[in-house]
Amino acid sequence: MTTKPIQPIQSNRLLYLDFLRGLMLVGITLGHFGPTFEWLMWQPLGFFSNAEGFVLLSGTVFGLVYAKLEQRNPASMAIKARHRAWVIYLSHFALLMFVALYTLITHGWADDWHSHAQFIAEAPALGLILGTLLIYQPPLLDILPMYALFVLVAPGIIRQLVAGRVWLVLGVSLLVWWLFSQEIAGGNWRSAIASHLGLDFPFQVGEFDPLVWQILFFAGAALGVRMFQQRLPRQPQIALALIAMVAIVVFFGLRHELIPFPAFWNPAWVDRHQLAGLRFVNIAALAYTFWTLLYLARKVDWPAWALALPKPFACLGRHSLAVFSAHVVLIYLTIPIQMTYPLFWRYVIGLSLIFILLALACGLDIRARRQRQAQSIPTR
Repeated sequence: MTTKPIQPIQSNRLLYLDFLRGLMLVGITLGHFGPTFEWLMWQPLGFFSNAEGFVLLSGTVFGLVYAKLEQRNPASMAIKARHRAWVIYLSHFALLMFVALYTLITHGWADDWHSHAQFIAEAPALGLILGTLLIYQPPLLDILPMYALFVLVAPGIIRQLVAGRVWLVLGVSLLVWWLFSQEIAGGNWRSAIASHLGLDFPFQVGEFDPLVWQILFFAGAALGVRMFQQRLPRQPQIALALIAMVAIVVFFGLRHELIPFPAFWNPAWVDRHQLAGLRFVNIAALAYTFWTLLYLARKVDWPAWALALPKPFACLGRHSLAVFSAHVVLIYLTIPIQMTYPLFWRYVIGLSLIFILLALACGLDIRARRQRQAQSIPTR
C-alpha cells in the first residue's frame, strides 16, 4: 500500500498565523506598559491572555515549519532546532546583561527610575550567575528560557506527531500538565524545591512554569503538524462553532462581571499560572471560533487594501524573537514614563512603541528578502 505524498501547506495559512502572533505581541507590549493599557489588554476576550495565545501560536508555527523540515531532512531538522534553541538562549542572555546594566546604572537615581530586577540591584554577581543558569529570571525575562526549552525537546515530539502518534503526545503532555499543576506540591513544586534546598534569597523562576505551559506549545505543535499534513477538517462544524461561540459569550460575561458568578464558582478553575481546566475550555472555544471566522472570511471578496492589512503585523510574528527582545528593552527604558507621565502622553508613547516594533520587524523582513534574492542570483 502506497501513501499519498504530503503536499506543502498553503503559504497564506502561515501568513495569518504570523499575523495573529503579531497581534499577540502588540497586546503583550501594551500590557507591559504599566497600568495604562491594562483595561484594554488584560484578558479582554475572557479568561485568556496574550501570553497564552503567543505560546499556542508559536507552537503551531513550529509544528507547521518543522514538520516540513522533518519530511525533507530529519537530521537537519534536529540540528536547526538545537541551533534555534541556542539563539533563543543567547537572546535571553543579552537581555539579562542589558537588564543588569540598566539596573546598576539607574539604582538609587529616583523612585521612578527603579528597575524591575531588584534582586540584581541587591546582589549583582549572584543575580547574574543565577540568571545565566536560568534559576533567577527577572520580570519579562521568563518567556524566552521556557521557549528555548520547548524548542530544544521539540524534534522528538515532531517526529512522533509526523508518525501519527498525536494522541500519545497529547496524552503525555496532559499527564505532565496535571502532575506539575495540581499534584506535585499543589502546583508549587519550584518553590517547594527552593525551600527544601534552603535558598534564602528572593529569587524568581519566572511567572510561567514550563512543565505546565508546555501543553499549550505542544498542542499548538500538533495542530501545526496536522495542518501541514492537510489532515484537519476542511470546514468547521456548525454545532461545534455555535457551542464555542456560546462559551465565549459566557466566559466574556464572567470575566467582565456582566454575568454574576454562580454560588459554586471557584476562581482556581480559571487560574492563569496553572492553566486550569476551564481556562483550557475558554482557549479552545476562542481557537475554534477564530478558525470559523477565518473560514468564513475566505468566502468574502475582500478589496486589495483589506488583504494587505495583516502583512505588517505578520512581520511582527515572523520576527517574533527580535520583536519580543526589543519590547523588553523598550519597557525597561520607559519605566519612568509608565509611572509619572500624564495619561495622554502615556497613551501616545505607549502606542509609539508599537510603531517602533513594526519598523524593526518590517526592516528585518526587507533585509531577509534581499538576502534570499542575493542567494538566488547565480554566480558567474
